[in-house]
Amino acid sequence: MIKQPSKLSQLLGIFLMICSGWSTVDAKELSMVTVDWAPYYGSEMEGGGVITVLAQAAFQLKGYKATVTFVPWKRALNKVLLGEKDVLLGAYFTKQRAKDYAFSDPFYDVEVGLVALQSLGVTHYSKLEELKPYTIGVSRGWAYSEEFDTAEYLNKEDATNQIFNIRKLFKNRIDLMAVAFGIFRYEVSKLKTFTLKDVVFIQPPLQTSSLHLMMSLQKPGHEKILEDFNEGLAEIRANGTYDQILEKFGFLMDLQAEL
Repeated sequence: MIKQPSKLSQLLGIFLMICSGWSTVDAKELSMVTVDWAPYYGSEMEGGGVITVLAQAAFQLKGYKATVTFVPWKRALNKVLLGEKDVLLGAYFTKQRAKDYAFSDPFYDVEVGLVALQSLGVTHYSKLEELKPYTIGVSRGWAYSEEFDTAEYLNKEDATNQIFNIRKLFKNRIDLMAVAFGIFRYEVSKLKTFTLKDVVFIQPPLQTSSLHLMMSLQKPGHEKILEDFNEGLAEIRANGTYDQILEKFGFLMDLQAEL
């Protein structure tokens, strides 16, 4: 009698298939694009990072081979909008984006808020209007929360990415910065000059934002592709693959509790 592989072996097989270059035969090809955004995804991370592997696992169960390219964020948005790439990996939902893009079901939550140096003396706010006196660093083309994004009365100074804003914050060139807390902690952990003891995470957070896939509304067949992804996502949640991947990357705990 032939011994059947265990459920764990099957799950690990899916993960290894993704990380080893996709040996799936006759898979439907999909091109994904996103920005380097460690610790969630990035060009130098194993398998492209935890979010990349989760998305690929969901697609794989529905017969897709999804590869990923990493470029600056605004370029990624444009490549999907213009049809040069099929899928944008890891985007927040906004009403403005929904005019041009269709969204998948949410598949991971990220806490987003404001960070300041301890020396600024700001630890919390009751309403955004209280932040008018401060210069707030934001990343160009990024969404934080609808209220914050549309608050034209705030003094926002944009940069091409969050790394530049972190440097500006520690050099006192901006007072606050808007950022995913997990990203900030990861990047500061790599610095030698500054530590998290030098900063404060302003309360309350702007919001807890869910990551989605985005496809251009002009992309033929986008409805079917996103439907298949949503079904694959539900399957990997149900069969344990989702948690296995999170555990592999050290993300099994809810990120908010971990941070």
